[in-house]
Amino acid sequence: MIFLDKLKTIFEGKFGDILSNNKFSLFHFSKNVNEPLEVKNENTLKIDLTKLNEEEKELFKKEIRNITIQKEGDAFLINKTIRKTQKIKKNLPKDADELLLKFYRNKISPEMYKALEASLIVRNAFINNEDITELKKDIRNKYPTFGNNLCNLTTRNYFDDHFKELYLKMLEEEDFNIRVYQKKIEYIVKSLPYIAFIAKDKTYDELSGEVMFKLAKLKMYGTGKLILHGLGKGNVETTLKILEEYRNDKDTCIDIEINPKRTIITATLMF
Repeated sequence: MIFLDKLKTIFEGKFGDILSNNKFSLFHFSKNVNEPLEVKNENTLKIDLTKLNEEEKELFKKEIRNITIQKEGDAFLINKTIRKTQKIKKNLPKDADELLLKFYRNKISPEMYKALEASLIVRNAFINNEDITELKKDIRNKYPTFGNNLCNLTTRNYFDDHFKELYLKMLEEEDFNIRVYQKKIEYIVKSLPYIAFIAKDKTYDELSGEVMFKLAKLKMYGTGKLILHGLGKGNVETTLKILEEYRNDKDTCIDIEINPKRTIITATLMF
């Protein structure tokens, strides 16, 4: 398209004042009858899309996204797609991340696996003190039912330890089924806002206080449940001890699921 070639020529610096003064008007209804592009006073670029047919408009939208201009080190028109692609390439999973992905390759659903791979990129960008807003938004939009939760769990290393440990403990069961593990992961990830992880790196008082705080918050918003999830015999006992605090609460019902070896517990407080 002729007008696109002209646009690229302008952006390449034929009219330097346009770039230096950053005067760029899109969808401007100019008085120029025939041309969609108009340079005013050699320092203002106006683009009138009303002079394009539908096919030309679509081509224009596609091409405009692929134009990045640098003028003396300052960006004139910053292409978010290009910038995002560069960030992704820089933070692609490698070394330990690759081993982690190898571990989960056939253990979680294909969708969650892809989301995990993308979430590792987000985690690497976060570690590098980069803005992760757009990357997280992409994951949230692509996987609306679990993307945001999975990304948060990845950043907090739950796939590095907790879910690995869960797999190994479930693997010890005689009737182990990988699909049961997959469903367990999906349940935990999708329920993240309503879950308290009972872990040995916290004291009993800290865990009890966390459960109390989350219960109060969830009751305020009327969500109706809080799930306690613990791995290991010590954490199972701690979970049961915390549940005892609510045994006499008439407004709270408790449902407990413990595996035969008492190494995995999932308890739901319903209110």
